[in-house]
Amino acid sequence: MTGENKSDSKDETDPYTNDPFFKRIFDGQWNACIGRQGHEENYIDGYIEAAIELADAIFEKQLVGKRDTLVLPILYNARHAIELALKFATGHLIEARLIKDDGRKLSHNIKAYWDHLHNSAIGDEKLSQTIAALKPYIDSLSQIDSDGQELRYHRNRDDDPSLADHAVANLRLIRASLRELEKLISTFKSRTVDFIDERAAGSYTNRCSRTDLLAIARFLPRRNLWNTDFFDQQKAVVKERYGLSNKQFSIALDRIQENREMRSALGMESDLLHLTDDDIISVIEHWRRLHPARDQVEGDLGLDYFDTSRFKVMRESAAVRKDVVTAIEARLLNEALAELEAMFYLERDRIFVECHKSMIARVLKEHAAAKDPKVKIMHLMEKTNFLQCIGGAAERLGRLSLAERLKAM
Repeated sequence: MTGENKSDSKDETDPYTNDPFFKRIFDGQWNACIGRQGHEENYIDGYIEAAIELADAIFEKQLVGKRDTLVLPILYNARHAIELALKFATGHLIEARLIKDDGRKLSHNIKAYWDHLHNSAIGDEKLSQTIAALKPYIDSLSQIDSDGQELRYHRNRDDDPSLADHAVANLRLIRASLRELEKLISTFKSRTVDFIDERAAGSYTNRCSRTDLLAIARFLPRRNLWNTDFFDQQKAVVKERYGLSNKQFSIALDRIQENREMRSALGMESDLLHLTDDDIISVIEHWRRLHPARDQVEGDLGLDYFDTSRFKVMRESAAVRKDVVTAIEARLLNEALAELEAMFYLERDRIFVECHKSMIARVLKEHAAAKDPKVKIMHLMEKTNFLQCIGGAAERLGRLSLAERLKAM
C-alpha cells in the first residue's frame, strides 16, 4: 500500500479539512495506513516498536535529560504490546475452539490472560514454550502495573502514588529486555496463526500439533526398527519431551502413520493417486529436453538479434516444445495430468500434503473448464523449478524411491 486511499478523489469534500491530525493530504510517501487499511497486528507491532525506538533514541541522541520522562511511555508501550499480543492469541484460539472461553470480559489484566493461556495446556510445543518464555515479562509488568494504570497516570485508581515501591529503572537493561521481548512477541503471533492453520489439515492429537507429530516422526527411527532397543530409547525421550503417557504416545504414532509426509519421515512408501513412477520419469525426461542440465548447455544465442542462426534455433526450440507437449498429452490421462500439476504447486507453495487429493479435484475442474490440456502442459514445462518441486513433492507424499531417482536427473 502507498498510504493513499484510492477510493477517494481530490474533488471530494474532505470531512477533516480543519482536523490537525487527519486532514486529507495526498502524500504517498508519508501517509500511514490506519483503520480500514490497517491490521490487528499493526497495533501489537507498533507499540513494541515504539518502545524500542524511544529507548534507542535516548542512547543514540544522548537524551540524558529526558530519561525520567521517556522511561514511562517506554514501559507502558511494552506492557501494552504484551497485552495486545495476549488478547490476539487468546481471541484467535478461542475462535478456533482450541482453548475454552472462560467468559472473561475484556480487561487490562495481563497476568489473567497469561494464566488462561498457560493453563489451557495448548497442544503445541513451540507455542507452549513461547507462552512460558513470556512469564518473566508478565510477572514484572503486572507486578508494577496490574491494570494498565500506573504507567499512564501519576496516581492510581486508589489515589495512591503510582509505582510507589520503585525508585529507579535502568534504561540499558530495559532496552536489552525489549529486544528479547520483541522476538518473543513476533514468535508468539506467528506461531498462533500457524498453529490454527495446521489444525485444518487434520493431523494432530489433543497433546501434539501437526508440527510436533512431524518432529516426532523425524526423531524416531525408521519404521522397520520399531522393535529394537533404540526405538524404546527414543520413545522415552519423546514421552518426556512432550509429556505423553503410553496411550497418548500410541495415539501419536497412529496419526503419524496415517499421514503421507510423516510416514515418509519413517521411511514408509506411499503410492500416488494417478501417476506411476515411470509416468513422472518420462515427463522429467521430456522437460529436460527444454531445460538441459548446465553442463549440457552448448551456449546462448548471442546478442545479435538479427543473426539468422538465432531464428533457426528458435524454430527448432518451438518444434521441440510442440513435440514435448504432444508426447506428455498422449501419455497422461486427465487425472494423471491434474496430479502432476497438483504436485508441482504442493511443493512450490508448501501446501500440506493432506490437501493433495482435494487439490487434484480442483485442478481437474479447472482443466475441464479450460478444455486445453496442451496449454496446461506447456505452462508446467516452462517452469525451471519443475524438477525440484516434483522431487520435493514426491518425497513429502511418500514416493521415496521416486524422489531418489529424480535427484539423479
